[in-house]
Amino acid sequence: MAARAQHAVQPRLSMGNTTVTADNNVEKNVASFAANAGTFLSSQPDSDATRNFITGMATAKANQEIQEWLGKYGTARVKLNVDKDFSLKDSSLEMLYPIYDTPTNMLFTQGAIHRTDDRTQSNIGFGWRHFSGNDWMAGVNTFIDHDLSRSHTRIGVGAEYWRDYLKLSANGYIRASGWKKSPDIEDYQERPANGWDIRAEGYLPAWPQLGASLMYEQYYGDEVGLPLL
Repeated sequence: MAARAQHAVQPRLSMGNTTVTADNNVEKNVASFAANAGTFLSSQPDSDATRNFITGMATAKANQEIQEWLGKYGTARVKLNVDKDFSLKDSSLEMLYPIYDTPTNMLFTQGAIHRTDDRTQSNIGFGWRHFSGNDWMAGVNTFIDHDLSRSHTRIGVGAEYWRDYLKLSANGYIRASGWKKSPDIEDYQERPANGWDIRAEGYLPAWPQLGASLMYEQYYGDEVGLPLL
């Protein structure tokens, strides 16, 4: 079976950085915790609900602290999920680091690792973007995706074009690993599939509330499996 690994996440222009003082952070955290704890305790929770509440609060705090720390070096997105077995199912970490950054050009590297459907996958790549003032942005990138759980690897190249009301992107994928025994089906083999995709997202400038997104993808091989995400 030709199984396709999840594609690399495309970097965003900005995730928004907010600067606050340490005192403000402490006050906000204490107030938030007190409000959440008061609401929670008023519902007379059982032991499972209490455990879930404590785990959720700890996870949210860990997400915040890790993202703020990584934000000192680049742009980060952190999503930690801990279930009742304390696994990291559906967790992810993405980091974009600008190597060369000016008002008109940016050379960057980006890496990510995520845990989805009991599989751990990673990617790393490089990209370049050119900014024409506030009018448009165009860029190219190349990346390597690797499935740590099944040792599948593929190489990708991409191009993108953004305006205020339009985003276009295209990616091509080439497998870099061969046939391997499938852990899902007995006497079956799988490998990454070659393929490509195009994506478009936009809205009418006169009616920003009226928008649409389109995606088309094509992969080659027999019984090609596509990821759910």
